[in-house]
Amino acid sequence: MRARIVVLVAGLLLVLIGVDCALVVHAVPDPVRADAAPSAFSAYRAKADIEHFADAPHPSGTARAEQTRAYVSGQLTRLGLKPVEDEATEVVPGDSASHLAGRVHDISATIAGSSPTGQVLLVAHTDSVLTGPGASDDGLGVSSLLEIARILTKGPRPRNDVVLLFTDSEETGQLGVRAYVHSLGKATDKPRVVLNLEARGTSGRAVMFETGDHSSALVRALGGRPPVATSLSAEVYRRLPNDTDFTQLRKAGMTGLNFAVIGDSADYHAPGDDLAHVHLGSLQDLGDTVLSAARRLSATDLRDVTRSSDATWFNVGPVLVSYPSGAVLPLAVAAPLALLLAGWYARRRKALRPGAVLRPALTFPLVLLATAALGWAAWRVLVLIRPYYASFLTGDPYRTGPAVIGLLLLTAAVTGLWAAWTGRRAGALDTAAGIAVWPALLAVPTALLLPGAAYVFTWTALGVAAGVALGARAGEESPWRTTALLGAALPAVVVLVPLVTLLFPTLGLATAAAPLVLAALALAVLAAPLVRLLRGLRARRLVALAAVVALAGAACVGGAVAADRPDADHPRPVSLMYALDADHGRAYWVSEDADPASWVTGYTGQRRTDTLEDWSPALAAPPGGLLAGPAPVAPVATPEVTTVSDTRAGATRTVRLKVGPKSGKPALLALYVDTSTTRVVRARVEGAPAGTPDLSGGENRPYAGSPWKWGLLMVAPDPRGQEVTLVVRGDKPLRVLAMTEDAGLPAQALSRPRPADLTWEPGAAGLSFASRRYTI
Repeated sequence: MRARIVVLVAGLLLVLIGVDCALVVHAVPDPVRADAAPSAFSAYRAKADIEHFADAPHPSGTARAEQTRAYVSGQLTRLGLKPVEDEATEVVPGDSASHLAGRVHDISATIAGSSPTGQVLLVAHTDSVLTGPGASDDGLGVSSLLEIARILTKGPRPRNDVVLLFTDSEETGQLGVRAYVHSLGKATDKPRVVLNLEARGTSGRAVMFETGDHSSALVRALGGRPPVATSLSAEVYRRLPNDTDFTQLRKAGMTGLNFAVIGDSADYHAPGDDLAHVHLGSLQDLGDTVLSAARRLSATDLRDVTRSSDATWFNVGPVLVSYPSGAVLPLAVAAPLALLLAGWYARRRKALRPGAVLRPALTFPLVLLATAALGWAAWRVLVLIRPYYASFLTGDPYRTGPAVIGLLLLTAAVTGLWAAWTGRRAGALDTAAGIAVWPALLAVPTALLLPGAAYVFTWTALGVAAGVALGARAGEESPWRTTALLGAALPAVVVLVPLVTLLFPTLGLATAAAPLVLAALALAVLAAPLVRLLRGLRARRLVALAAVVALAGAACVGGAVAADRPDADHPRPVSLMYALDADHGRAYWVSEDADPASWVTGYTGQRRTDTLEDWSPALAAPPGGLLAGPAPVAPVATPEVTTVSDTRAGATRTVRLKVGPKSGKPALLALYVDTSTTRVVRARVEGAPAGTPDLSGGENRPYAGSPWKWGLLMVAPDPRGQEVTLVVRGDKPLRVLAMTEDAGLPAQALSRPRPADLTWEPGAAGLSFASRRYTI
């Protein structure tokens, strides 16, 4: 009886630990009031800063962007700092996309250290996307830095210099931080450690998702206030095409930590990224975490940071566990060896049958494939029922909790049925060993290819190996064997549960297959000790129980979709753009929606076309074409190109053009060349930093479905125009197309405002274009 009580207690403790590990990933602190002590970070004080600039979009180059920078500079000045605003023209070559250039305005201020060994660089960006107010991206970062500056300027002087950097044009190629890197040159050899603040959602815990080199010292700096963090995310993020300001600083040889808030990403880069949707608990968590790390690093000899090794790290409840990267491969090698030794020991005690281990070992991959297929199929079904789900930028719509619970229940049903089936001919020890074969086999190759991710498999396999060895000392029917195996599942629970909890909001329902596979592994390790109990149930009862769990899961997913109807708080993303053909005085309403709302078709009609790209390269048609209908001609920003000089030397022409807005103040100005008649040899943007190489010619837009296959995008263009020099080859006239892009639709052309239950689809809505062609 005592043994059975121990089994029950062990099982309950394991469940409670799993719940606690999940809550740590989700639970945010209460926001601190505005009248808190000056040494404490206050989300309410920081929120007051966001209110000054995040009530409307403020993309680079706009009047709103200038107002935002003026507010930031003013707040820094009030703190007794001396903010410096640097203006520069930055140029980024495009290999398989248009070249990029832009005028940027960065703001920096330094809190001088008492005996600096380097700089701690705190970074956030002041610009937003064209259609989102940017209250979280990056209002959370900007306001956190201002609040941290208040605290540091009123407290003891730090040892190291603390530099506050507010970059411009992060949303378009990180032009601001690139200009900052160029401005540094080789001014100092002292180390710089970066803390970059980002957002890819409006709620949830602060996530430290990327580090630079020498991560062991950096992760130690998080010990005072650990965020959600796993070295797996750093490994994956480095291999993704996504960039932040930290990406450019890391390329420049700096190291540091990259933070973001990622919950409720449905409002990311959309009109819903406003102050009403910013979670103050998330702001508090981000601020507390970065302030703690900044204090530790500003008191550290930063030369020691640059001499430290890399590390592996992950959350275990409220603790951030880390160990040097040098231990990763030995531990990974130990995992399969430990499992072999445990199996040998259990075999000697006649507690393990090698033949019985084969059954779960050979069939468990089918469970993983089934759960991956379940996640893949579920998203396809969801998009089939709600086609607009595909319009959410991160593949995660609103109110995903019931759908996630439903998918986990379906995974539990699949895993439970498999455990019951395999347990008919294999004992608990055999089943546990068979499951552990796979993480044991994956540990070493993962340690070699993705060392920061190897801990997932290493500790799961080591835990099961310990359970097999301990369980072998008890009889098959003994509750102590079950207790040993339940205890052996603890590493899998504390490692996998936080990861599964984090991956759902990170990857979204569109990529739910990944967290479901890890959930299946954790559930299988938990089910292995219970196969004896499952064996005692009749087959019909087992199937019935699994069916009930599966039906409950399906009901959760189905209920989530049925209840998720658009309303003012959860609007449906739609695409609607305005395009003006300035050459012919014709305008069109355009939409990329595959399943458009009636409000959209009220403007565009039902006709689809793929010909708009010929005169507006921004309007590349997706499969099926664009919806397009006539629109009234309304005043929008329009482009103009004038020839400054045109000379010929042998087979090449050198044409200097001035490209600027003829009217309005666009956020972006583009220049394209018809490469079917003329070959671009190279190009140059006037005002680029000294030493910037000429831009390549050829075709940097080979994917374009129009002749405009060479392009240059100019962000925040100078109202007076930007000079661009083209060196071309060919006997035919040079054909160029200039295009403006601006936020918003012309109010004079809108007959019906956008309903409250609709919002702009990120990146392809709420924009106005105007284009004009020239033959030179």
